[in-house]
Amino acid sequence: MKLAIIVLHRIELLEDLLTAFLEIDIPDANVTDSVGMKHIISHDIPIFAGLMDSFAGTSPKSKTILVRIEDAMQKKLTEVVKDICSDPDEPESGYMMVLPLDRWAGF
Repeated sequence: MKLAIIVLHRIELLEDLLTAFLEIDIPDANVTDSVGMKHIISHDIPIFAGLMDSFAGTSPKSKTILVRIEDAMQKKLTEVVKDICSDPDEPESGYMMVLPLDRWAGF
């Protein structure tokens, strides 16, 4: 089993991504609001306020998607995420990581 973590900066892609998950038999994911560190330090820590200009035009809000998948699904999930999120005109759409999941238990 694996845990895929997708940080989506272009939140307008969220609905398309979740719909695609259903199409490849991923019926469940957890979606949370998130904010990147660079936005927090540039807005909330006065010493770093000068960094705000370097982040102009980027959204401070993101969505973090956590999804448990079987090992065999990793390649398909990666393809779907790349197909929907990769845009040469938007190089910082987000990122994805897949980690081994040693244990999962529902309660």
